[in-house]
Amino acid sequence: MSNILTARIHIQGIRPLLWHAFTPDAIPLEKKERSGVAGNDPAEWRRTVLLTEERRPYLPDTYLFGTLKEGAKFTKRGRGSIQSMLVSTLTVGDERVIIGHQPLPDPLTTDPTQPFYLDIRSVRNPVTKGRNVRYRVAASIGWALTFAISWDRTIISRGEMEAVVIDAGRLAGVGNGRQIGFGRFALESFVLTD
Repeated sequence: MSNILTARIHIQGIRPLLWHAFTPDAIPLEKKERSGVAGNDPAEWRRTVLLTEERRPYLPDTYLFGTLKEGAKFTKRGRGSIQSMLVSTLTVGDERVIIGHQPLPDPLTTDPTQPFYLDIRSVRNPVTKGRNVRYRVAASIGWALTFAISWDRTIISRGEMEAVVIDAGRLAGVGNGRQIGFGRFALESFVLTD
C-alpha cells in the first residue's frame, strides 16, 4: 500500500481572478514598437495572459502550489502550521490548469459581468513608488478550476490537506491581486482518486 494520496479538487471563485504572468514576451529581448507609454500600455494584457492553442486561459501549476503553500500557514498542527511539511510533499498534477469552459474573447470587454474581462487599475511600482496602470485579464466571480494534487499521507493527513484547500480559498486566494482580496475561492469537491 502506497503512502501517496491523490485527490481531484474542484474550486469555484467567490472573488474575481486576475492574472499577469511573466512570459518571455513581457520583457522582449529586442526593441519593439510601443503600444502605449511607460506605465500605461493598453496592450500589456496580451503579453501577460496564458492561453492554450484554443485560446482557453490557464494558470500554471506553480500558481496552485503557491496558493496551497500560503493556505497551509493558516492550517495549524500543535503550536505551528503545517506549511513546511506541505511544501516537502505536495505535487500539483496538472501543468496547465484550464479556467472555465470558454475561450478568451477578442476583443475583450471591461464589463465584469462577462466570464472574462479586462481589469484596469492603478498599481504601485515598488522601486519608484510611482503609480502605473495595469491591464490584466480577469475571470468574473464564478470562475472554476479542477486540478489534481498528490502528497504523502504520513506527513499530511487527508483531513489536513482538505483544510489547507479551504484555508487557501478563504484566506490566500490564487492569481494576482491576492493582497487586496482577489482570487478567493470555495472548495466544491475534494475526491481521493486512489
